[in-house]
Amino acid sequence: MAEKTLGKFPAIFIPVLLFILFDTVALGLNFWISAKLEKSAVAINLSGRQRMLSQRMTKSLLMLQVAQTEGQKLSAFTEFSNAVDLFDKTLTGFLQGGMTFSGDGKPVYLPATEAPDTQMITGSAVQLWTLIHKQLSPVEIGGAGVGAEVLRPALDALLMHNTQLLGLMNDLTTALELNATREVYFLRTLQVSLLLLALLNFALVCKRLLAQVRQSQGNVQALRNIIDSIETGIVLYDGDERVRSANKAANQLFGYNDQALVGKPLRQLIFADNTRVLGLRCDSSTFVAKINTQTLFEFNDQISLCTITDVSEQERKEKRLMYLAFHDQLTGLPNRGLLVERLHQDLLRAKRDSTFLAVLFLDLDGFKVVNDEMGHDAGDELLKAVAKRFEQCCREVDTVARLGGDEFVFVLTSLHTVLAAKQVAQNVLKAVNQAFLIHGQAVKIGASIGIAMYPTDHSEVELLIKCADDAMYLAKQRGKNQLVFTGECH
Repeated sequence: MAEKTLGKFPAIFIPVLLFILFDTVALGLNFWISAKLEKSAVAINLSGRQRMLSQRMTKSLLMLQVAQTEGQKLSAFTEFSNAVDLFDKTLTGFLQGGMTFSGDGKPVYLPATEAPDTQMITGSAVQLWTLIHKQLSPVEIGGAGVGAEVLRPALDALLMHNTQLLGLMNDLTTALELNATREVYFLRTLQVSLLLLALLNFALVCKRLLAQVRQSQGNVQALRNIIDSIETGIVLYDGDERVRSANKAANQLFGYNDQALVGKPLRQLIFADNTRVLGLRCDSSTFVAKINTQTLFEFNDQISLCTITDVSEQERKEKRLMYLAFHDQLTGLPNRGLLVERLHQDLLRAKRDSTFLAVLFLDLDGFKVVNDEMGHDAGDELLKAVAKRFEQCCREVDTVARLGGDEFVFVLTSLHTVLAAKQVAQNVLKAVNQAFLIHGQAVKIGASIGIAMYPTDHSEVELLIKCADDAMYLAKQRGKNQLVFTGECH
């Protein structure tokens, strides 16, 4: 009897040991793939950032060229110097490996590119960058106070080669993405092969133990209890896509009593809506669903196992984060990022339709007094009340944005006369001059407004904003609570 038992031991457990081996190797591949993806993601993100840095260098040089105050010059030069240094370190890392900084400012080691295509692109980019960097060095050495004779050659070099540099960075990003895809595809193929072997081995285990499983029906109920204890909804359905069984979490998720889901067509529970998958509850309400389906076989029958998770709250949080990224948290108005994006689109539309566009830069007069004397809470309430009045002064197609503090920017589109912009600005002044009730007290403030027009003043987004800003400062100098056009600054 003992010899018989010892003879059966390897036959039963060898497939199990093979399954453990396959699972261990698959787990190792998962870690390997994750490490590959992480390294590839860092390299791809940094190569994408190189494009942004090349544009930032040009923008900061332009801002340094037009800067009027020492503070503006220092800010523009600091941005330029940081962009040049970061671009150089990252490109050096792609070429021969080295330390640079990630998007959140943390030091990160960037290994040199290994693929022939990325090495060739990196080599070309380094040659071009060496030529450009040579022209930029006098500006770095000269600091924020360099003159036009130093700025002009550096700016010309950037403008001349920026498109080619951007193209090389785009090519590098594409090559890195393709190489990462190839590597992951190979590893995934290996992983799938191991999974198939594991499933085949698992089928052999099931075949050997089938007789014992039939004698152990109590284990089926134990398994059902385990599945019911899982918080994720699990549904099994057959080839006709009718539910064969569902765990307790799935019944609760769809709002049905125990076993009420059995026999229902899957299309009555889950359906696609544009880019989302929605779950339909018994009370006709819906939720955003994340599903994962695997196909199994029970003898000759095909069975699909579907895990269903309600991610409605996660989607709501993601939308909220996206909203906060482009809106001012206090007033709900668009922030600078969304303002620049909209202004860019509005300028394209104005150019196409041959209409005027106005940028109004507004700074509140007397806000600091309210903020200091009544407290920051009162100041915040005042800003929110001001924002509501500003929105009432404009059309839906216009944009009202808050840059920060008590500075606001209006973008008025599809204007047929300059007087239309003046009329809106006067309406804004009237709205601001009316008293605000803040914490039970009547508060009166004013506003200084600078107006820049497209196409008469400028056609660039940042320079239009700056022109309006300069005109606003002139309005302050003339006594505040008035409007000034950019043309009056000359």
